[in-house]
Amino acid sequence: MTIASSGAGGLNQYPVDYQLMRMLLEAAKVRAPFLNGTLPGMLQRNAGTDSVKWERIENLTKATTPLTELSGALSLPTRTGVVPTITPITAQMLKYGNTIYLTEELDLMSVNARAAKFMLTLGENAGATYNELMADVFQAATQVRLGNGVTPATAIVTAIAANDIKYAQNLINRQGGKKFLPFGFGSTNIGTSPLRASYMGICHVDVGDDIRDIADFIPVEAYGGYTQTFPFEIGYSNGVRWAETEEDSLISADEATTSAAGFRGTSDVLNDVYDSYIIAMDAVGSVGLGENHTKESYMTGDRIPAVILTQGQRMATVADPQAEIAPLSWKGWLVGKILNDNWITRIRTLATGE
Repeated sequence: MTIASSGAGGLNQYPVDYQLMRMLLEAAKVRAPFLNGTLPGMLQRNAGTDSVKWERIENLTKATTPLTELSGALSLPTRTGVVPTITPITAQMLKYGNTIYLTEELDLMSVNARAAKFMLTLGENAGATYNELMADVFQAATQVRLGNGVTPATAIVTAIAANDIKYAQNLINRQGGKKFLPFGFGSTNIGTSPLRASYMGICHVDVGDDIRDIADFIPVEAYGGYTQTFPFEIGYSNGVRWAETEEDSLISADEATTSAAGFRGTSDVLNDVYDSYIIAMDAVGSVGLGENHTKESYMTGDRIPAVILTQGQRMATVADPQAEIAPLSWKGWLVGKILNDNWITRIRTLATGE
């Protein structure tokens, strides 16, 4: 994270406490579950413009032919091989940010209650912004499962079910999708359960309540201490580890028009349709929140990725004659892109009402 301060003399050195930096990034991270499981891209600068590059490496063909013993006059190479198929994918880096205006002095080198609240507010805003932007990227998924296999979307009359999840994850399985690690082999702790390698699922909080009711659901609390979890992860069901978000863009209001009582919407014949996503490893790429920190304070010119915090010094001007107002801003760079359409599936269902 870079810290900058602008004043009468231009851009000045202005240190900020490490704990405040960390607080902002952590607040942002837990508000952005749509960054879960995405592949980080490599930032490149060309002619003053920033772009991000990913490399999609296709699965190799299975080597099913036995190797024979080498004999006689040998020629090189002694064994044949294959050239991996690597597909470069690029996207233009975009910058986002927001500003709050302070009317009281704020010491960013002192961890106090007021500074902490500002960092949480800015961090949550950054995370929610990144989450919505990445949700928009996921909406480009071309593999779609409509609830209970019906068609069209206006005919959906069911909440998400085990068969919907099975269909979506089997579709990715058949196309060579890579599951996420680590494995959860089990624990001697009472009430914990083993987990097999799984895909990552992201759903709206309303759909999350229905997933918890699926028969094989294992809550995240039962994983035990041996399994690393994702932000906002709620548990496991049918080969997918699910995280939930309140992101509004996952709801297509009043799209299902077939009569179905007991679901969320404006009426029994106008039900909201929810989008849930299942992704494999390396299916989606992003550049977003990083958390590599090696210092306790930062100065202008430090190159730390993800988010930049800027604070303006108070200055007496015609607009602010008493020098009472100063901006405190976050800005960051984000871009997301689907890297492999075969490894992401969108499930469209209703959500059970109260």
